[in-house]
Amino acid sequence: MSDTTSAPSTAATFDLTGWTFGDANAVEWQVIGDGVAMKMLATADGTAIALFRFEPGYRGTPHHHEQAEFSYVLEGTLLSNGVVMPAGQAYAAPAGTDHEEFGTDEGATLVSVFKLPS
Repeated sequence: MSDTTSAPSTAATFDLTGWTFGDANAVEWQVIGDGVAMKMLATADGTAIALFRFEPGYRGTPHHHEQAEFSYVLEGTLLSNGVVMPAGQAYAAPAGTDHEEFGTDEGATLVSVFKLPS
């Protein structure tokens, strides 16, 4: 994650207090579990936007969404609660829902917006 000092240069001046700008090409993949890596791109007010890369055969554990979660499949195919999602598809999981099935046979990369754990 970068701070406001790395914000894109513009002709106009904007107040970027509190803004963060992320460059996926400048962030290394961080392994966060068996078969899954993440690139944290930016955060604000306890919410994050990140890239996730899931290896072929990945299966996530069931979990509860305390807050809403939004994901968009960039590459590969994802299986989410019985729905097969190829690249170009997205889901929005409202707060209070359960993610009971989450995985990929061929591998997948997605971008997600989610509340950071407290």
